[in-house]
Amino acid sequence: MKKLATLILLAIAMLIFGACQENTAKPENTVTYTITWIDENGEIISSNSVEENKIPSCNYSVSDTAEWDFTFEGWAASENGEVLSSIPKATANTTYYACVSAVKQKYTVTFHSNGGSSIESQTVEYGSKAALPEAPVYAEHKFIGWCYDAEGTNPVDFNKPITSNVNYYATWNEVVNVKELLVALLNGYELNPLSYIPETMCYDFSANLVKTTEIISDYSQPAMIENIHYGYGEQWHMVLDNLIQSKTFFTVLSVVEGVSATSISAFNNYFDNNPSDTAYHEFKNGIYNVTINFDGETIFFVLDYTAELPLLGEQTIQIALSMTMKTSEKNVRIQIEDANALTYKIRENAYEFAIKYAGVRRAMFSIERNEDGNVSGKIFEYLTAASAEIASAAEFYITDDYVSVVGNKASGIIGFTGYINELYNVETGKMIGYEVQETLSSIVYNTLWFNLKDISGINTIKYRAKDGDVPAAVFVNGATDEWEAQKVGGVGTKMFSRRFDIEFRTQYVYSYDASTEEYTEHKIEVPMLFVQEEFFETLADDVKSANNVNVSVLAELQDIEKLLEDYDTLIPIFISNKDTITVELILAYIGNKLEF
Repeated sequence: MKKLATLILLAIAMLIFGACQENTAKPENTVTYTITWIDENGEIISSNSVEENKIPSCNYSVSDTAEWDFTFEGWAASENGEVLSSIPKATANTTYYACVSAVKQKYTVTFHSNGGSSIESQTVEYGSKAALPEAPVYAEHKFIGWCYDAEGTNPVDFNKPITSNVNYYATWNEVVNVKELLVALLNGYELNPLSYIPETMCYDFSANLVKTTEIISDYSQPAMIENIHYGYGEQWHMVLDNLIQSKTFFTVLSVVEGVSATSISAFNNYFDNNPSDTAYHEFKNGIYNVTINFDGETIFFVLDYTAELPLLGEQTIQIALSMTMKTSEKNVRIQIEDANALTYKIRENAYEFAIKYAGVRRAMFSIERNEDGNVSGKIFEYLTAASAEIASAAEFYITDDYVSVVGNKASGIIGFTGYINELYNVETGKMIGYEVQETLSSIVYNTLWFNLKDISGINTIKYRAKDGDVPAAVFVNGATDEWEAQKVGGVGTKMFSRRFDIEFRTQYVYSYDASTEEYTEHKIEVPMLFVQEEFFETLADDVKSANNVNVSVLAELQDIEKLLEDYDTLIPIFISNKDTITVELILAYIGNKLEF
């Protein structure tokens, strides 16, 4: 019975399972439709099958961009159609189109006044431009402009479209009394370039001036040594020559004093009747066109005019004075026609200038008074002669006792490629002597040179020029026998060179004409005695042996030691510096006429 009951229950279960299978089986006549979803750009998002009378759906969203704020509004049954309130049941193959609205993004432009008055922020659509606001106000400051950075290094371009939230920062200058700056400039531009060098080393030092009639240029007859006028060597002459050339330009500066008072008055009247941030004015003052300009950092005072200049005739001239506010450094630039220009800068205890003159000279000069009161300077000079460019340089050092100048200019020594160190006594302005370093055939010669006035035992000198086969010769103390130079002798690289001799060398003296109030430079050839440094101690014995003349150098021992010391220390420094300033650097320093 129990087994029969189990079989009956199993049969009933199978009947029930079969009925369920029959009810859930998919009818063979079920219909499906293809539903296609299209985005706002016409691209297919998806395509799927949906049974008839089922409601299709598609999840869709749109990402915003920097330019656009997108909103998905719903679906439409046609492209650009109205948004459906709901998606109907599927009854056919259907395409639905995404409806998306787009609004331009808006960004905030925030203005940071950095201490000034508050400026409202602006809301600007993507791609539009921010409006330039009214300038903020900050007591005792002048508004310069807006920058992208708080440091004020990157100015804002208000023509640039806005594409994100941005911050703009105000930049300021402290208010400057431009009129006071102008007064300071016009009261402080003058400089006497000779003021840094001792009076005794100037061309116009009265004790060293000569009379033209007393200059000895002919030594064919015996000349008394005491009557020979010695002057400056070629190294110091180069320094003086450039200072003298600069005076041609400094003379035109005299007009500034006459124009400055009227200019300040005219500018004050203009300044008082114009906005406080205005600092530019042009006006006429007699023959002078005056321009005054302040750019926030530098004040300029410029004169343009035409005038007659001595030796040059009618010239167009520009004088441009300027001063930087932060450093009070003053700069003066003078242009005379196109070929002549000078620029010089004045700093505390120092000045420098660069000059181009007559199309043949370009030079740069710097000088400084150190903390110990000593003065040092450098000069670089380029001369154009017969289409060839000759470069020279010099460095000089001034103490209370000495002027030492080292350079490579020696027009009196043909083919010279060496270096000369001249030493002068500050008290008298007289040359103590100089030493020459010259390399010939890889042999270095070091020769000391002294004026014959500083050699005892030689009272007169006569010179016989070379005449055919008759060689040039020197005669001293009225002797009929020629002066003999002793050879080094022995065995060595210098065996055939001269231990000592007398030669004529170039020096420069100056005279003054009271009737014309003019100084004249005279280039002269004067007799000097040289001795190779290693034979200096035996000079007296060597001259006695060769010429039977008792000589000695009159310079003090300390002066000789100073000359030797400077020669050893200053020439290496000069060699390392002599090529550092080029013509291009000089012309760049001089610059061009100012135009505003």
